Amino acid sequence: MIRPDFPTTLLETTRVANPPRLRLIGCRIDRQPAARSRVSVAFDGAGFETPLVTEQEGTTCPGGDLRLAARATLDALTVATQGELQFDLIGVKPSRAFDTGVMLVAVMVRQGATRTKALGVAVDEDNTMLAAVRATLHAVNRFVSPILGPLPLTD
Repeated sequence: MIRPDFPTTLLETTRVANPPRLRLIGCRIDRQPAARSRVSVAFDGAGFETPLVTEQEGTTCPGGDLRLAARATLDALTVATQGELQFDLIGVKPSRAFDTGVMLVAVMVRQGATRTKALGVAVDEDNTMLAAVRATLHAVNRFVSPILGPLPLTD
């Protein structure tokens, strides 16, 4: 069995007794005047009384909207981990592989002085925004899971 070599400082995090597990409940884009977009991503979970909703706003363009969705997702994870992890978005790229649309998201994960690059992939069937959010979750799940538990995705 081949196991990837991950920095142990990011993976050996103390677990929270009852982690506030997150579940993605929605992703929405609102087009605004003057070529602006606002993307909101919503999560719920047992540890939250109300849904955790984060927003990002920026210039409207296909790649920019996907970046806004990924950044809003990373903002939600920073809030959920109470700042223990910070995330820098490296990039979002729609692509094709095996006759299927896929979304690639690259993220820099920071915990204290340790930095690690991570890549997530999700199948892009009909909703590129949702694919960007899912690929972002796939990229950071192995870092967030020790703190929050696995991040379940919607069907």
